[in-house]
Amino acid sequence: MHTHVDFGFPAAEELPERVLLVSRHEQQRRIIESALREAGFEVAIASDRRSALRIVNEKQPQVIIVDSALPEIGDMLQSIRTDKDMPETSIISLSEPLSSPAIAPVPELAADVDLQTPVVMEVLLSKITELQNRIPATSGKRVLTAGAIKMFSEQWLVYAHGESVNLTEKEFRLLRELMEARGRVLTREMLMERVWGYRRSLDLETRTLDVHISRLRAKLGSAASNIITVRSVGYRMNVVPEWLSQ
Repeated sequence: MHTHVDFGFPAAEELPERVLLVSRHEQQRRIIESALREAGFEVAIASDRRSALRIVNEKQPQVIIVDSALPEIGDMLQSIRTDKDMPETSIISLSEPLSSPAIAPVPELAADVDLQTPVVMEVLLSKITELQNRIPATSGKRVLTAGAIKMFSEQWLVYAHGESVNLTEKEFRLLRELMEARGRVLTREMLMERVWGYRRSLDLETRTLDVHISRLRAKLGSAASNIITVRSVGYRMNVVPEWLSQ
């Protein structure tokens, strides 16, 4: 079993950018996805607003490329703009030429760049690079480590024993709260309020929390031994000083 924390991870700025592509057109999705993957991006695909929202919540993409004619997509993008967990997400809208009839564009305030279709891949890639270069150099470098677990917090990436771990939004938030507590016990009520927004006065069943902790442990494998249950109280990370850093 590995007991050290130097797993040869790439520097945070070397990790692949996460891109969400939202388009109704299968051929357009296929062409753009192929170009993005070839350029080294991690790509998620959605064909409608509902699936796009699910991916946004789970993956926290750094770049969103979206078909501006999708129903209610403007509302979704505006909500992303006000999300404190996604302050640096770049948005590129894809619009049909102005000669096309009755196309409602994404609101100006939501999109950073608007490109007309068909998209020139070189232009799209250069715009992504341009937008990401605007992000301050200190961004995305916050790293938390605890034993065999390594978390790139701003990039929503987690590794255990050097292997990528695919967590849901709630699982990621739970792990982040525990790691940021630096070994302090977090009560069930504290975790429920911080991760779900539930307050004790609502008298909600904390079984939900225990189920998510169980799933988180299963995904982390042997690295989950660092998550300690404090009977009748809550949970904490079993850490030693050299395991935890930012």
